Amino acid sequence: MLRRADYLETYATGRRFVGRWLVFFVRPAAGPCARLGVTITKKTGSAVVRNRLRRRLRELFRRHSGLSGAADVVVNVRAGAEKISFPDLSRDFDKLVARAGAGGAP
Repeated sequence: MLRRADYLETYATGRRFVGRWLVFFVRPAAGPCARLGVTITKKTGSAVVRNRLRRRLRELFRRHSGLSGAADVVVNVRAGAEKISFPDLSRDFDKLVARAGAGGAP
């Protein structure tokens, strides 16, 4: 996801799923495939830290097929996520995908 309007639409109409380190906003996609958007505040850390988190989340999204069909997913990273290991981040991501896949988009 690249456009601000897509993020705002997902926030407004999507379902929200809250985890320990991540918050998912999920809505049905307008296009044929799933799209990911990641938001991380500057409070999280330096650009290096924020970009590392983005890369990790993109990789988890790429690996995961749990989201049924085409969906727009915005992931907000919560405070403290920069300090956790990749396996812990992966577990939180998997839990949220399972919840979003089961109760998915409206």
